[in-house]
Amino acid sequence: MKPLRYVCLGAGGIATQHTSKFAEEPNVSVVGFQDVSPKGLQSWKQKFPAAEIDTDPVALLTKTKPDFAIICSPNIAHIDLTKKALAAGCHVLCEKPMAMTLDEALDMEKARRKANKFGFINFSYRYFTAFRFAREIVRLGELGRIQRMNISYLQSFLGAEATPYTWRNDVTLAGFGAMGDLGVHMIDAASYITDEKPLRLVGVAQTLIPTKKDIKGKQQKVTTDTNASFLIQYESGAIGTFETSQVIPGYGNNFHIEISGDRGVLRVCSETGDHISLYAGKSLSFYDTWNIENFPQISIPSGFKNRQPKSTQEVFARLLRGEKIEYPSFDDGILAQRCLNGLLDSMKDKAWANI
Repeated sequence: MKPLRYVCLGAGGIATQHTSKFAEEPNVSVVGFQDVSPKGLQSWKQKFPAAEIDTDPVALLTKTKPDFAIICSPNIAHIDLTKKALAAGCHVLCEKPMAMTLDEALDMEKARRKANKFGFINFSYRYFTAFRFAREIVRLGELGRIQRMNISYLQSFLGAEATPYTWRNDVTLAGFGAMGDLGVHMIDAASYITDEKPLRLVGVAQTLIPTKKDIKGKQQKVTTDTNASFLIQYESGAIGTFETSQVIPGYGNNFHIEISGDRGVLRVCSETGDHISLYAGKSLSFYDTWNIENFPQISIPSGFKNRQPKSTQEVFARLLRGEKIEYPSFDDGILAQRCLNGLLDSMKDKAWANI
């Protein structure tokens, strides 16, 4: 099996998830970490003594000559680190959202094509078994013609007083708040599960927590949105309603999707990953009233589950080893970025925006 070596460019919290998952993949090893924080790099050196560390990404890439780079930095650095990695001959696995702006995302894809390397966006919910089974149901036509989607993604962590101010609260570093951090997952999952193509959208966003204390106890201004709601109309005519927040008390990581067609309806949720709620088929939809508050929960068939890739990291390793496998490309990241760009235009003009 071909060995694969990688570096993390940006070594914050998300790098922990990547290194943990890649540790489960055979013959994949981390050989370096880059970050602007020397103190943070030292903690990585303790965990991975054989890995190189450097605050300079080009120096690290030159020393290690990895097969691929994971872009784990704040969003503002995605374009710079991606282009440096591609120039060094690396494939790229980039965190979402892909960039700060649509123009940046397009520039990243241009650089990827020039380098002739893979560009992969970490839309991790594509490897959530319930979401993949929902896609199977839709693709087999069991819901009939898709009519509507209702999607919410709610968290509490940036609203809790115990959570300090982070770069995710700074629009100059993140570009977006909940709308970009969680909204891109919703946008991608809707199209991934249904194959529907966005046509136009309209949205609103709010900053409901004006300040937060940083780790030193100093109050900092929150400049990103904390809540966002939007509508997307798809080319088929289907309508999607979306709500996201990072500051709703009591929610951990609740990503909920309901999709209905003229022959049925399904529900999936990130917190009930082994089940899917489903009413579907001609006989059920023939009648006009059901008690939908008590959807029957169906266990994901083990025969389906066992055939699915389990993670972004598994799929990326298989891709680099030459397997023909579907994956979220830079083009998928660009589509999500077009939607984010459209939402900003919509809020500015207080009108629908075309994708």
